[in-house]
Amino acid sequence: MILIIDQRTVSVSYESQTLCIRRDHEPMQRIPLNLLEQMIVYGKPNIDISVWRALSAAAIPACLLSLRGGQEPVVLASGLAKRLPLRRLQYRCAENKNHAHAIARWFLAQKFVSYDLSLNVLSEAQQNAFKQQRHTLTENLNQSQNIQAMMGLEGALAHAWFASLAETLPAQWRFSGRNRRPPQDPFNALLSLGYTLLTGEIRQILVSEGLDPAFGFLHQPAPGREALALDFTELFRSAVDFALYAFIEELTPQDFYYSQAHGCRLTKSARPLFYRFWAEFREQCPRYAGNSQAEENGKIVSAPLPEQIRGRVAVLRECMKSLEAEPSDD
Repeated sequence: MILIIDQRTVSVSYESQTLCIRRDHEPMQRIPLNLLEQMIVYGKPNIDISVWRALSAAAIPACLLSLRGGQEPVVLASGLAKRLPLRRLQYRCAENKNHAHAIARWFLAQKFVSYDLSLNVLSEAQQNAFKQQRHTLTENLNQSQNIQAMMGLEGALAHAWFASLAETLPAQWRFSGRNRRPPQDPFNALLSLGYTLLTGEIRQILVSEGLDPAFGFLHQPAPGREALALDFTELFRSAVDFALYAFIEELTPQDFYYSQAHGCRLTKSARPLFYRFWAEFREQCPRYAGNSQAEENGKIVSAPLPEQIRGRVAVLRECMKSLEAEPSDD
């Protein structure tokens, strides 16, 4: 389950493998840790330090969100796992320019293919135009020799996707393309929140699998940036986009509020709808099975998000091992 704490008057403590949640004039609520998959905190409720220790020890991620979006989201989870050999392999591949570029191209190639899922919301003409542009950019990607050029190709395709999406979403959502920090319209508000929770999910799994979430290949390491978590986020953005396109039909423009300082945000009354959606998304994350030999071509299937993330981590692990086994030109 996902636990949402969004009131300043709430206090949370930890006792005997259980979170104890106290609200004014309400009976205390007890939630066993073994039932909890994620905790999301808005604003500044009173949370005892023992709670953070317990969540870290149990490898349960917590996402801290500013009540009005004035600060960057923070993801808390356990520290680096003890599987040092895999982390050393990650560092060696990242420090080898040829290996790092090969892995960065793999991430982008997988992202390019992942658009097959979200393209289902576009018209046939829009799909054909996008696929033609993707084909050209994929050819350029295969020849690209530096990260900056690769990121430029990714940016071009993402811009084309969001431009097509802007032609498809109803005008009431005021969507004209991707914007953030702060988001200026309802769909961008949902995208920002969805991507934040996705990154938190990915970060925890990377750590549990023995990888360093801060040391990436496509996104370069920088202070405060979880580069590898961002690399993996690229693989699942299309699933978030596709799912949110359907979910927004359950909302109305009145489920959002605006401010000059904080942009567009979900209202407090609409948040439960979003988190029910997110819980279902985690359990039944959509994916396109067009390239799978085991599934019917063109079929949209689903599987738990954590399971899909671990599957991609396993592919990366084998990719790094394969690259290191090859003769090096360095």
